[in-house]
Amino acid sequence: MKIWLRELLSEFFSRVWLSLSAASTLATFFVKGWSEKPRFISVTTLIVGFAWANFRVFQKQQAKLVDFRAALSSYESRVSHLKIIPDGGSRYILARGETAPLHCDFRGGYLEFHLMIENSGRRDSTVNKYQVEIVELKQTFTDLKPIEGKNGIQGRHCQHGMQPKSILSNTGNIRVPAENTTDRGILLLFVPDIDLERFANAGLKMHGEERRFGPLNCRLTLTDMTKVSATCEFRIDEA
Repeated sequence: MKIWLRELLSEFFSRVWLSLSAASTLATFFVKGWSEKPRFISVTTLIVGFAWANFRVFQKQQAKLVDFRAALSSYESRVSHLKIIPDGGSRYILARGETAPLHCDFRGGYLEFHLMIENSGRRDSTVNKYQVEIVELKQTFTDLKPIEGKNGIQGRHCQHGMQPKSILSNTGNIRVPAENTTDRGILLLFVPDIDLERFANAGLKMHGEERRFGPLNCRLTLTDMTKVSATCEFRIDEA
């Protein structure tokens, strides 16, 4: 409102002056009867000047709106739009400490997300930031780095085989072409800051002969180099 009033006042005085000059010329050369009606001329020029000023401000605002829409359309045509599409088989593997007995204590854990990433935008996307919130622990782990090239992972129960070719990331990045998707594959992340004490404090208990924990609810967030993000919820079981 303040901007509109400022522009209106700026236009008002110049338009009143132009209207007054035009009325004076008409009264002098064409409509000489107006010279005897100064009040009529003054009121008329004020009304005309105000209406003219409003019209000029409206024109400027419309021009700015057109420019804004064009800029927005241009921006939207050059951004990525990411979506995470989960697949079956996601799991977590708790890493057994070097001296810990089998099935017991652990230090850190691998989060194995099976997914596909869709980019419906018109700009290629390079995902380079990975974040996971583990709901049961009420904690968010940021700046995680993808694990690549492993043929196997030692969990607290057994050795788990891996297929390096199924890993979606390459040197820490996942590239998703514009208006395209990745293949279905695996994003493998390691979270070092989880242990038995933290699970116990969160009320998580082991069950069965193999002493496995129950499923975890995780919110995975991927962010690309242009700060575009996508979030998806996973319910993952311990392997």
